Amino acid sequence: MHNIFNHVPVAMLIFSFIFDLLAAVFKKKEWNTAGLLCLIVGALGAIGAVLTGPDWAKNPLFPDHQLYGQLTMVAAILLVVIRLTFRFWKSLDIGKNPIYLVGALVMVILVGYTGHLGGQMIHKKAPAAPVKVEAVQK
Repeated sequence: MHNIFNHVPVAMLIFSFIFDLLAAVFKKKEWNTAGLLCLIVGALGAIGAVLTGPDWAKNPLFPDHQLYGQLTMVAAILLVVIRLTFRFWKSLDIGKNPIYLVGALVMVILVGYTGHLGGQMIHKKAPAAPVKVEAVQK
């Protein structure tokens, strides 16, 4: 199941940031709405990816991948909560706010690095333990 969920946050959280950034530059309110929807779907996907992540304790990259996956999930959830709070409590969409965009960029960096670690775990062999070579005496 993890292989199904893990692509959702990567795509949606990155597109959320892109939509919000473009909405700020081109003053398109509809793109902020698209950014918010991508953020919500991405946060749900991050929750699914974390909950379905396998236990690969033997892979040396697993602890970092797990940590950054959890950090990405928390960052996405926090941004959803903050954004929805402003939207419904203050009737304000903060998707174009520079401070929000910096937080969203941090989330994009987190999801990118998490995906990089996951790709390293799947597509490259784990580093082998050093081999002790003993000198052969005649």
